[in-house]
Amino acid sequence: LSQRELDAVALRLNQRPRKTLGFETPAAKLHQVLR
Repeated sequence: LSQRELDAVALRLNQRPRKTLGFETPAAKLHQVLR
């Protein structure tokens, strides 16, 4: 796998809502915590 493909997978996973995060995305939760 190339770095571009790995980056695309990481982006898709970080945009997927998670039940454990109250159905927020990891990226949104991280942004909320860092504010």
